[in-house]
Parts: sequence; C-alpha cells; structure tokens
Amino acid sequence: MTTSRRSFLKSAGIVGAGLFLQDLYPSWMPRLAFAQNGASGDVIVCVFLRGGADALNIVVPFGDDDYYRARPTLSLAPPDSSNNSAVLELTDFFGLNPDMAAMHELLTSGQMTAIHAVGAPHVSRSHFEAMDLIERGTDGSQGANTGWLGRYLSQTASDTDTPLRAIGWSDSLQTSLLGYIPATALRSITDYHLASENAESFQASMSQMYQSDDALTQAAQSTIDTLNLVQQIDVDNYIAANNAQYYETNLGRALKQTAALIKADAGLEVACIDMGGFDTHIAQGNIVGTGIGEFPFLVKELADNLRAFHDDLLNHIHKVTVVVMSEFGRRVQENGATGTDHGHGGVMFVMSSDLQPVTVHGQWPGINSRFLDNGDLAITNDYRDVLSEIMLQRTTIGSVNNVFPNYRSTPIGLYR
Repeated sequence: MTTSRRSFLKSAGIVGAGLFLQDLYPSWMPRLAFAQNGASGDVIVCVFLRGGADALNIVVPFGDDDYYRARPTLSLAPPDSSNNSAVLELTDFFGLNPDMAAMHELLTSGQMTAIHAVGAPHVSRSHFEAMDLIERGTDGSQGANTGWLGRYLSQTASDTDTPLRAIGWSDSLQTSLLGYIPATALRSITDYHLASENAESFQASMSQMYQSDDALTQAAQSTIDTLNLVQQIDVDNYIAANNAQYYETNLGRALKQTAALIKADAGLEVACIDMGGFDTHIAQGNIVGTGIGEFPFLVKELADNLRAFHDDLLNHIHKVTVVVMSEFGRRVQENGATGTDHGHGGVMFVMSSDLQPVTVHGQWPGINSRFLDNGDLAITNDYRDVLSEIMLQRTTIGSVNNVFPNYRSTPIGLYR
C-alpha cells in the first residue's frame, strides 16, 4: 500500500501531499512548494514571459536606424514624433513601448531597470529547449537536473522556514523550482476552503495514512501546516493598498495573491509567475489604442500589473525583488505576416531596492545592417550575471557557485 501510494503521488506530481483538487479549482490556481527550512532576504518574484517576448518592441532602440529598416510596419516611432506609437524616452537611444506607460516612472526614478541584449549563449530556437535551459540555469552546453531557484532554496535552507516558503503560480510547477523542494498540487488560496470539521477529519486521515512511512509522514505534516496557514490568510477579502488595480487575469491574480502572502508575513521567499502569449508570429501589432494585434495588450497587462504590485506593496517593496525574463527574443526583421519569429537576444527587467540610477543596462551589440543574413540580436549579456547579482545583493546566499554551477558570474552593476 505504501509503495503504491508513493508511486501514485509521484506520477501525479504531488509528492509532499495527499490532496489533489484539480477538478475543483480553475487552472490559474497555484502549486505550492514546501521545504523544511528557510532563509531571510528579499522575496524573489520571477515573472516568466512564455513564448519569446519581442525585446525590440518592448525596450525600443530608436537610436539605431537599422531598427526602422528591419521593421517598416512594426517599428515604434522615436519619442519626439507626433505619431501615436511614439516611445517613452528612457535614454537618448532607448525608449519604452508606449503601451507600457505604467512602468515608465518606475524605470526613470530608479525603482526598476532594464537589461537589453540578454540571454543564454547557446540558446535554442525551440521554446521547450530554451525555457528548460533558462530555468535550469545553464548555457546549453551542460545540463542540470534541477532548477536555479530550487538550488537556491536548497542552499539557503535553515531552521526558520514556513510551509509557504516557495510558490509556483502555474498549472504545473515551474522547472526553475525543481530540486530540493517537493511540490503539491494544491491549486488555490483564494478559492480553497475547508469547513472546520472537514479540515479536522482530513488532518486525522492524513496522520493515520502516513504514520508508517517517515518520509511521507513528514510531507503530510508539511501539507497540514500549509492548510492551517492558508486558512488564516483571508485573501478572499484582500484589498490592495494605494488604489492599486490588478487585472482579473492569471498574471493579475497571481501578483495580487503574492502581495497578500507577503503582507501576511507567511514566510514566502520565492514566487514564480507565468505569463503566456508572447509567440507573436502573426499580426503582432504596435499601434496604441487601436486593438491591432495581441502584443499591445500583453505588454500593457504586464506593465499595469507590475505597477499595481509595486504600489500595493509600497511599504514592503524594499524587501521584494521582481525579475522579468523570457526564453529568448525575436528576430530583428519583421516577417511577411507582420509578426516576428524566434530570435536570440532578449530583455529583462529588475524591480528592486538600491538599484543604480540606470534605466537600461548592457552592452548594445547593434543591429546588423545585413539583417537578412544575420537576423538575430546578438547576446552580449548573460542572463546568469543578472540573476547572480540579484542573489548576491538581495539574499543571504553568499555564493552562487551551486546555483549556477561551472559559471563565473560578472556583475553588470545593477546595485549601488
């Protein structure tokens, strides 16, 4: 019975709990990750833009004339243009997509920064392979069977953990969280309710079910502790501070519930949030307010919700670091369907305390004027340098040798 039960839990992807509520809750509900220990430092919130976000139309190199040659339809106008697609000036070379206006003040005031031409040196054009590579924290030439955040959580384990140490807001636990921490398929905080008599019955059943198996007994107790903690967090009635307005979307709900957990002092250390839809091969769109294409709506949703998260956590934001990343960027030249295809160099955003007053970091490689022969934005900034600097500056880890094995990181100067 014990072997059969463990095999079932493993096959269901829920080692660490005896509960599976897939049929009861919507797909946006979270997976929780448990550890027996914990560490202090910033709460790390990793927002992953699935599909390969178009970096060139997010942080726009309007100072590079070849950008306009490569994108006669999709290009965004310089900031001094009267065109309604004019970018919002960040530097005398880069501008922010005008649909992302909610983030502009954060970037220009030093509360957020962008890193351009960033990625993994040997990244694949395959979504699956590129996401797997980035989330495992490698460069493609060598593998790892755990995720970079899983290794971070393992290395920073201590006796001060809580059951809600890490959470992945997705249909399945993100690869970046794989490793030391077992995962459960508990999907909801907002919609998860157990009547008190049912909760007591469930806890008694869990305790009896696993009493003969030490490993599963420990996991079952971790689940019980989590349920007790979740019941004390009244996310149903949570009201965001400072008039912050989250969208009723997967991203908005995940950020809102993350904010609630942070304010509840529930011991959260890592939250992973997915946002899909960025594989914009057809009719990508660029005109503000016209509704042409999906891309404007995606980047507006991203910017509006990140700004809501910042404003909601205004009194807590000094202990929170948000990193936004994607598996790769898009090719420089627009395609025949007024979209963009899989490329290399991308863009990352970091929202954190004590940032240098630099709106856009990174060495700009230039857009090759022969973009028909070489259609990618070159990668001049390794994504692990960005993540390593966050780990070293905003957590208690001390060393990232085990988080990014066989890689010697070089700080890019994110922090003061």
